[in-house]
Amino acid sequence: MRLHYRKYGNGEPIIILHGLFGSSDNWHTLARKWGETYEVFTLDQRNHGSSPHEAAMDYAELVQDLHQFMAQERLESVNIIGHSMGGKVGMLFASTYPDLVKSLTVLDIGMERVEGKHESILKALSSINPDEFSTREDIKQELQHLIKSPPVQQFLLKNILRRLDGSLGWKFNREALLEHYDDLTSSLNLSQPFIGSVLFLRGENSDCLPLELPLEILQYFPLAQLHTIDNAGHWLHADKPDELSALVLDFIS
Repeated sequence: MRLHYRKYGNGEPIIILHGLFGSSDNWHTLARKWGETYEVFTLDQRNHGSSPHEAAMDYAELVQDLHQFMAQERLESVNIIGHSMGGKVGMLFASTYPDLVKSLTVLDIGMERVEGKHESILKALSSINPDEFSTREDIKQELQHLIKSPPVQQFLLKNILRRLDGSLGWKFNREALLEHYDDLTSSLNLSQPFIGSVLFLRGENSDCLPLELPLEILQYFPLAQLHTIDNAGHWLHADKPDELSALVLDFIS
């Protein structure tokens, strides 16, 4: 698996891992800013963005993809920043390959199972076949009937591509993501603690992390810190990019 990625700047390496249904495109602005000081890699994880589509899709596979990417780029120790699904990949990677991780930043996700977060998105993915529409505007109008949140509508519209034959399609592997949705929202089982620097960031308006880190997280990440970003939801990088940027740079440095 050779993942598609974007690279910014030079210096100590940072790898950014997007969330479920996301892509490296979601991180362009922050990656460019962080690239003023660091060498930043934004990855499209398998079945997302421009990376290859595969039937297999679970956290073990995603961790091995990341390990292969680091070997490919000859990266020996990295700072990992993971949002949501990407945060779980980062946690499992740090537990599996602790010597390869200098620091870990986990954005608005814990180790427990995620429930009730994607019903409208799943409904839209199951009912919308882009090749049945002529334009993105037509798809947008259909999404407005299925999803109330304009930001989530735009989030999904960014995953529409125009094929060479002129038809529209999903960038991500819809079939694989729907088939393995339960795997990707399941509880995380770690093999060993990571005795390294870890920062958990939560959005004040999100319920994906409690106000204090659960004992389970502290058992596996005993040096973990937690910070709440005011007036932010689950998509911290979209809601409060400047505050997120400052917190991450301060933590990594």
